[in-house]
Amino acid sequence: MGWMIVCFDLPVTEKELRTDAARFRKFLLDEGYFMLQNSIYVRNCISYEKSPFYINRIKQHAPLLGSIDIFYLTDKQWGNSISIESSAYFKKAKYRIKPNSEMPEQLTFW
Repeated sequence: MGWMIVCFDLPVTEKELRTDAARFRKFLLDEGYFMLQNSIYVRNCISYEKSPFYINRIKQHAPLLGSIDIFYLTDKQWGNSISIESSAYFKKAKYRIKPNSEMPEQLTFW
């Protein structure tokens, strides 16, 4: 079990490019990805051997302009990741580290 991470930087300087970027984001959501950050989407992947299927799907729907990077993390690597959220209050910043229990829900296949 692992996680596919899709990071992208797509141009949005013209209306057509914004439409292409929005279409790509919608495609990722329709494919079962969820937005981790503005240009970072994640989905579970049964195994590394299954990742070429997802990569090919992304290739088929990728906009003509821009940069897309795809990473595969094992479930253990994902579980060891740390998220730091910050909130600024008047010139102070408070940080909170999310525990691993706040990992995205995994699908179970029987």
